Amino acid sequence: MSEKPKMYQNKITKEFHNNKKIYTSINEHHSFNTLEVDTIRKKINEIVNSNTFIYSKLVHIMIDNKVITRKIIGLYNNNLITIDNEYIPIANIQDIYI
Repeated sequence: MSEKPKMYQNKITKEFHNNKKIYTSINEHHSFNTLEVDTIRKKINEIVNSNTFIYSKLVHIMIDNKVITRKIIGLYNNNLITIDNEYIPIANIQDIYI
């Protein structure tokens, strides 16, 4: 009874190529990194998924070193949607806070 049957394990003989690659682009007007865009997206998701977000939330958005105040209602593709049906591309956002 001390010896138990061994579990079947398939041998791994193939090569895996499922690593993500990060692309960095520098343009004349915009210099952004995908890590920065991911950070902004995380901040937006935290705001939208918070318990205080019911339908809209008043936030301060920094775009081109200018702070604008808008009521956001959601996120669609790579755009932030405001209550006035304005689409703000996430790639243009430098910072966002409540």
